[in-house]
Amino acid sequence: MARCDRLRLVGTPGTNKVMNAELVRLAQRAIKQRPTARKEGTGTLVYPFDRALAWLAVHYHRTATRALWSLYESQADRLEPLYEEIARDVADDPRRWYGDDPRISVRARNVSEFAAGERQIVGTVKNALIDGARARGVELTVDARDPALHIDVRMHDQTVIVSLDLAGASLSQRGYRTARGEAPLREHLAAVLLMLARYDARHSLLVDPMCGAGTICIEAALMAGARPLWAGGRAPACAQSGDLSDLADTVPTTESLFADTRPVIVGNDIEASAIGAARANAVAAGLGGGEVTWLRGDFRGLSRSHIERVAASAGASGRAGGSGSGRETKSPAGLILCNPPYGHRLDDGRLEALYRDLGDWCDQFRGWHAGFLVAHRAFEGAFGHRPRVRKPLSNPPLRGYFYLYEL
Repeated sequence: MARCDRLRLVGTPGTNKVMNAELVRLAQRAIKQRPTARKEGTGTLVYPFDRALAWLAVHYHRTATRALWSLYESQADRLEPLYEEIARDVADDPRRWYGDDPRISVRARNVSEFAAGERQIVGTVKNALIDGARARGVELTVDARDPALHIDVRMHDQTVIVSLDLAGASLSQRGYRTARGEAPLREHLAAVLLMLARYDARHSLLVDPMCGAGTICIEAALMAGARPLWAGGRAPACAQSGDLSDLADTVPTTESLFADTRPVIVGNDIEASAIGAARANAVAAGLGGGEVTWLRGDFRGLSRSHIERVAASAGASGRAGGSGSGRETKSPAGLILCNPPYGHRLDDGRLEALYRDLGDWCDQFRGWHAGFLVAHRAFEGAFGHRPRVRKPLSNPPLRGYFYLYEL
């Protein structure tokens, strides 16, 4: 076993690049750093552990699902040496990662390479942590229902990695989605889509023509200003860690890092219940109402000119080719971003017709970009345009693709 000191950001496979780009943007703004990552596969980034960077990531980083403080690594291939190494290194470890509240739980992920089963690994790590801490005069206790500290065990390249989960839960569970629609898009994936589409709220109008419960629109508004991650009274568990808790007074956790950015976003859905859910979620996320304009109707009847009028009234004159300020803007003038239906309520024939209609509808937005996350084989052919980007990207449990088009 070896003591280590690393920050691990874990996300959906295929998102390493956007996770790093987002963290660099945040770190340069908030703590004047430009972190450098090492990749582990396609869904994990590893950084040298920095207290301020870790605190920033767990409070602001939107494209990851986990922020882990990796504490110990072992190449043991049996339970006995794994226990002995962890217990010895915990006993010799001067760091106060355990904080003032000693209640822990342990969860193992991706440990199929190990010779023992998941439950045996969890039990071994629990016992080793407790015994090693006791040797330092610290009494850890197991509390599976309401732990203060969440221990994450996983493997990479036959190495067992023991980490403290800094949030204590998935970063995707922000706390604002009080109302859910059909087959909701996970919050971190909405943020990934925005990064893949290179959404820039300073220059680009965003439209989601089938917004459902509003996750893409809400994430766009929150990312534009780099607002704090957590809402609805939720807070990450890392404040319990003795080595991090004092950062609450030095690194912001309630401020917008880009407070001067004013996004203009239009969310549309045919279902009144979906728009109601989107509005409720936006309020729960702390949006004041001006960041997103919600429309109800069939996207097929939503014209570019109407969207531009709506956007202009929201302050987007000049962004989408309108006749407002005349100020030059970067291309593209606008972005369509959507997670359209792919099979839950419509049969294949109706889905193909929907995708054809969506492609026809997009024809009016010449000069824009359009991005779609879809898990249906018929989409690319029915949509009728050639994608500039076709990237495997899944919304579990469904495997799909992200398509990006220049219209």
